[in-house]
Amino acid sequence: MSTGHAIPDGVITSAEIEALVTERSPNFTMPTGLVERLTGVSERRHAPKGTPSSDLAAQAGLAALRNADVDPLSVDLLIYSSASHDVSEPATSAIVQHKMGARNATFADIKNACNSFLNGLDFASAAIETGRARRVLVVAGEVLSPTINWSIDSSLDLRKKLAALTLGDAGGAVLLEASEDEGRGLLPGRFVSDGSQWELSTVLAGGTLMPHDNSRYYFECDSAGLQALAIEHIPPLIEKTIAELGWGLDEVRRIFPHQVSKGVTQALCSAIGYPQDQVSVTLDRYGNNAAASIPVALSLASEQGLISKGDKLLLVCGAAGFTAGVLPVIW
Repeated sequence: MSTGHAIPDGVITSAEIEALVTERSPNFTMPTGLVERLTGVSERRHAPKGTPSSDLAAQAGLAALRNADVDPLSVDLLIYSSASHDVSEPATSAIVQHKMGARNATFADIKNACNSFLNGLDFASAAIETGRARRVLVVAGEVLSPTINWSIDSSLDLRKKLAALTLGDAGGAVLLEASEDEGRGLLPGRFVSDGSQWELSTVLAGGTLMPHDNSRYYFECDSAGLQALAIEHIPPLIEKTIAELGWGLDEVRRIFPHQVSKGVTQALCSAIGYPQDQVSVTLDRYGNNAAASIPVALSLASEQGLISKGDKLLLVCGAAGFTAGVLPVIW
């Protein structure tokens, strides 16, 4: 029915990121221009210190409701689908519900790294199809900047910390409703998971594994390993999804991928033979927004008139875990 987004004002360029790393790394000088050259990220937004993830989720959710002229009290189910969260207990969706004034909505968190939002949409669709809810709001609020480790010891250390330097804070939301219009909506997608690869991308503290180790509250990632899995699994997942729908790839108006680097997006397009200019890219100016990246890109595309009623779209994600998903949409 509608989308919404929340983007913090604080712009941080990749040059500023590199300067901060050099300043806080006594034994390492960050090569100038490296972050943008390797990842395609020119700038990203960081929320003011102390901003909770729920703030951006609530702002994006309220924007989606305003865009559909919908009262928060009419939401049946609120799903918070993010990699980051406010507190270990209770669910962050409880906090978002309170901030939005959506007190009639039941709520739940669905957490699956950067794939959280696609899982949340899939769950929302199932809730509507089974008659358990009529109006569902799926929100993501990602405040990722606190997980950046600015101290790097060597070029080897940089390999596992580079991905964190692309992180940006943002919120995104999608409002779904039951409809009799069979020519539009969220269609069945496909997911694949391989939990044996969970150690490739982590924030290890904050759970029961390392509950009090403050040195492990930082995002670390084997980017090459994770991206290899994405290239292996996502193209066949896309092909199977559209084949089951009877779509041709040339019918897909735009693809909205989760974005971690310019290179992996280009590789995915090359693997399936899809035009890069029909991929909605936000990575260059907003960085890696984790689970918020897809709803933010959708919201911006809708706002800018890049998608129209009846357009066939694909939402595509590969994420830590490892997990990947493809959800088709007729706008």
